[in-house]
Amino acid sequence: MIQRRLYIYIVAAASFAMVLIGLINLGSTALNQLLNATPPYSNVRDAYAGFGAVILVGLPVWGIHWWLAQRFAARTADERASAIRRLYLSVVLAATGIALAIYLRRLIEDAAGVVLGSSSDGASITRALWAVLVLAAFWLYHFRTAALDRSRVGESGVSATLRRWYAYGLLFLGLAFLLFGARNLLQQIWVLVVDRSQVIAPGGLVPTALATMLTGLLVWGFHSQWTARPPIVEDDQRSTLRAVQRFLALTGCVALALFGASQLLYYILARLLGIEHPGGVSTNILVALASPVATVIIFGLAWLWIQRQLAADAGAAEATRQAGVRHLYTHLVAFLALGTLAIGAAGLLWTLSDQILNSLLAHPLNDWRDKVSLFVTLVAVGAPMWFTHWRQSPDLAERYTLSRRLYLYATLLGSVLAALISGAIFVYRLLALLLGTSDAIGGAPVIDMGRAMSVVLVAAAIGLYHWRVLRADSAARPAASPSGIPLPTGIPSPPVGQDGGLIITITGATELQIRQAMSKLPDGANYTIQK
Repeated sequence: MIQRRLYIYIVAAASFAMVLIGLINLGSTALNQLLNATPPYSNVRDAYAGFGAVILVGLPVWGIHWWLAQRFAARTADERASAIRRLYLSVVLAATGIALAIYLRRLIEDAAGVVLGSSSDGASITRALWAVLVLAAFWLYHFRTAALDRSRVGESGVSATLRRWYAYGLLFLGLAFLLFGARNLLQQIWVLVVDRSQVIAPGGLVPTALATMLTGLLVWGFHSQWTARPPIVEDDQRSTLRAVQRFLALTGCVALALFGASQLLYYILARLLGIEHPGGVSTNILVALASPVATVIIFGLAWLWIQRQLAADAGAAEATRQAGVRHLYTHLVAFLALGTLAIGAAGLLWTLSDQILNSLLAHPLNDWRDKVSLFVTLVAVGAPMWFTHWRQSPDLAERYTLSRRLYLYATLLGSVLAALISGAIFVYRLLALLLGTSDAIGGAPVIDMGRAMSVVLVAAAIGLYHWRVLRADSAARPAASPSGIPLPTGIPSPPVGQDGGLIITITGATELQIRQAMSKLPDGANYTIQK
């Protein structure tokens, strides 16, 4: 049975891909001729022959094998509920869904360009529309087929996992399109407002950003509503993939929001210090502020929204899961904030080292204010975020959570690797200085040694601190019982007999069952049964 299913669905998938590619390209070739557009192929007849052959071969093969698959599925529930069938449907839905999003974005972009007056290419609109119609038809057919399978035989185990991989993968893709499109659109609107010389040019970023945002809104909105309806929402409330998708999105939003805030403060501080073009920005400073402001607004709001979604999911679960989600969130933000703080501190020491050592070597630098502005803002953004999300001595319920251990060991690992690499660079440049290499006369090894030592100092400080926290956590762990299992606090120890042995009361078992269980005790152990 498994071999037959593998054969049918592998051939069906391969032939379906042929049909899809042939239909899209054959239709595009015909539309190019009808609209007198420039064809992408040197010989139109070759295109007709090639794509026509793909359709004529692939369509009957797919039709026959899919008819066999549907016939077997109608006979038995096991066939309809098989993991191989669900895998085929999920792969087809994912492939057509991603392709549909790409062509839909192209269609909206071309249409927006025509509406805004920045484009007049009608042929590209019709080609994209044809591809969208073909992909939407096949996607809808397979989506309805998968829904019919779920309604008749349900889903569990691998079948539910495959559906979640598709659903939350497309959710993540749609959310990424939505957020980046909104960020870019807000940035372009800001530029158009503050710089009157800017216009919506052909091929400009406004139609592209608008198309990306609307495509993401459609993809994300549909899959968000679909997964929020019963019975799917009840099945997915506690699923790992749902939480992973949201935590991945949260990680990206937190990182980008911190980056945008750091860049925004950097531009402001650099201007206050009299730097005309911070970071090498060649445009007006108000135009340069468009990117960080848009990043902070869009990804900061998404950060808050995803955090509330995670809290809502945890609120519908048991108290243990609520606490776990809260701890994972705080440690995730603390880790990203600590990374920002570490980069800022190391960069600040690096810049000061360059300035001092170059001055001693009679090579003074003039661009130190720009770099100091950048790294000071990283420290200013990362430090408060880390202090507000990190607790050195939490209660016992948080001290031994998996998220805290992952945070501590990941931080310790990063610190050790950074110190190891920088230490090797320091020794290498020291040897170059002592051996008098070609660049030793100019003092280049001394400069590199100062930079490496800056990284070593910061990495050592962070690593030492978190190592001490790990030791404190281990020292505060409750003592283990003789069996190796920690005894919960507040629960009295089992009663002890006069000879030092334990007195155990067993109910619900016969004497024969008890003797069979006691026969597995280690050598030298004795027991007595009192009736």
